[in-house]
Amino acid sequence: MKVITNNVPRDIVDACELTPREREEFDYLKWEKIDAGEDSASFVRFKGELYDLGEFTADYGITKDSGLPEHLSRWDGYMSEHAFSAIVVRFERPGCERVIVGRVCS
Repeated sequence: MKVITNNVPRDIVDACELTPREREEFDYLKWEKIDAGEDSASFVRFKGELYDLGEFTADYGITKDSGLPEHLSRWDGYMSEHAFSAIVVRFERPGCERVIVGRVCS
């Protein structure tokens, strides 16, 4: 497996910045609560797609009990795309205000 990334930090997109059409893509979110300030959601744009950062798996880092190589341990979460690929994210430190995104391929 290898990670393909340009290591460019991307801005985190707050839920309030989404267009009505983009919101429709995430119909599982409780937009009434988000709009009322009772909940929140954050997103990142990558290769023309909008990803919900809350959908990335990050339990104990992605290498714990996953069988992935150790060189992926610096990534904070992943989202499977297909059987042999995934999107990985790493929050820029300090502050975690931006995200570096990559694609894992085998």
